[in-house]
Amino acid sequence: MKTLKIYCDGGFGNRFNALTVGLLIAKVGNFKPVILWPSTNWCRSSFQSIFKNEYEVLSDKMSSLRDSYDDHAFAMHNNCLNFPCSIAHPNSFNSIQNIVNYYNESNKNYFVYNNDAIPGYAYGDGLQSIVKNLIFSDTITSSTNEFVKSIDTNFIGVHLRNTDFYDPHKPNFDSIYKLITDDVENNYFICSDDEELETKFTLLNNAFSYKKKKYVEKLTKDGEWRDVIVDEEGVEYPFNVERSDESVIDAMIDLLILSKSTIMHTSDSTFLKTALLIQQSNA
Repeated sequence: MKTLKIYCDGGFGNRFNALTVGLLIAKVGNFKPVILWPSTNWCRSSFQSIFKNEYEVLSDKMSSLRDSYDDHAFAMHNNCLNFPCSIAHPNSFNSIQNIVNYYNESNKNYFVYNNDAIPGYAYGDGLQSIVKNLIFSDTITSSTNEFVKSIDTNFIGVHLRNTDFYDPHKPNFDSIYKLITDDVENNYFICSDDEELETKFTLLNNAFSYKKKKYVEKLTKDGEWRDVIVDEEGVEYPFNVERSDESVIDAMIDLLILSKSTIMHTSDSTFLKTALLIQQSNA
């Protein structure tokens, strides 16, 4: 059986996108999935601390393929380490079967998939089945269920992405605040990566949040959220973030609570899109 290495990097939303589509490709192509899930400042949590599924999981970074790149066929959104080989962008295909065909026609026995977004052609029953079969850890699911049970009413979920989010894409926090203030008929669940912003909203009578132990922090304390950071492999990223294991697990609880709400569309963040996909997959 040929092997598909599913490289999951970046924040959780980006990793989730690569993971779910990669598992779908492996299923359609009858490939053995191997998940590469390195611990980085973007996401310190291991795969096993988030999910219970028993896949083969390695903590290897992309540099682990540097000496064997010629043994692999790649479909990735970014050749960040400049491997001197042909790399197909996932958006250059028009179906999952096309990617499977590309891998098989390469005459390689090892394939790599990495994409921080879900291509439009990947959506459908197959992807939703993959998402539905991902099992979050007992810690995450029990905390989620206990919280939702304590609310005991329908609620609207509001995700307020701030910190390192690109400014033009940020929600209009003032207009959302006014909307919630004026709406005395509904209750609102607030989840944010910004503790100060989250606290401001939850002071409203009809708003509440899950009490997190840890929030995302700056990797370079005296820098700005969008400062350029050079990682251990020499790759530059304009995201000055440090997401500890504890903060990621709390964010996963927020994510599942959000997926059980009537979700307000506040931005196009991967976190919000992931909550919507989980909700749709479990409908």
